[in-house]
Amino acid sequence: MHVFSEALWVACNHYQVMQEAHLHGLETAASPDMERLVFERAHLFADLQNHLTALAYQCHTAVPEPALCDALRARLTALLESDAVLAERLHAYRLTLAQQRAAVQQGQKALAGYGGLATALSPRCVSTSG
Repeated sequence: MHVFSEALWVACNHYQVMQEAHLHGLETAASPDMERLVFERAHLFADLQNHLTALAYQCHTAVPEPALCDALRARLTALLESDAVLAERLHAYRLTLAQQRAAVQQGQKALAGYGGLATALSPRCVSTSG
């Protein structure tokens, strides 16, 4: 079971590094690549989930050390808390994008209105008698 716990610990480390990188990217990047963020998060979460499943399966055949259970519980709790912060920041970023998109759409409608007005007020006949 020691091998599974080490692999799980490495998966936890990778997930934590990803969380920190995504938080930093949301704070510093003007326009973070959301598709890449979602892909990375899904990939690392699946890896973490696979390691947890393997460890849970091993717990059915052997009793884990209490220290391992306590350490794992603390580590997973920290990851969940970081995930909550990351989810909050992503939600705020999505709201900002939605507001900006609405403003752009309103501006496009206004510009389209000016374009239609310009053609409506243009002279239809040209007088050459003058």
